[in-house]
Amino acid sequence: MILVTRGIIVQNGCVLAAQRPETMSLPLLWELPGGKVEPEELSQDCVVRETFEELMLHVRVIRRLDFVEREFRGKLYRMIPYVCEVIGGKLKVMEHAQAVWQPIDQLFELPWAPAEEQLMRAYVAQMEAPVALQNA
Repeated sequence: MILVTRGIIVQNGCVLAAQRPETMSLPLLWELPGGKVEPEELSQDCVVRETFEELMLHVRVIRRLDFVEREFRGKLYRMIPYVCEVIGGKLKVMEHAQAVWQPIDQLFELPWAPAEEQLMRAYVAQMEAPVALQNA
């Protein structure tokens, strides 16, 4: 199983979304910042490292959400999402076609990669859940 992190980076009612380049698998679909966890690396450290490498932003992890498992091209991936906040840096796209701050109420106007959409739907559902259920 391949462990992959994803950062749900929230700022001013928006989530940072990055568009995959045409040269990668799932070309031009949207994803969250993150990447593969290196050997002996903690997943929360991975999301911080990958966000800086991909977008030149320093982030702090706020909390982890439930993971999503997905098979892609014969390999099993566990996507580990973290809600994060920006604590420094200036957004600069290093690997993607582009990056945008997408308003939370317009998240699903973007064509997300399938696992990313699943993560975003779980995130939005959690946001909309009554506080009593979130604390149960």
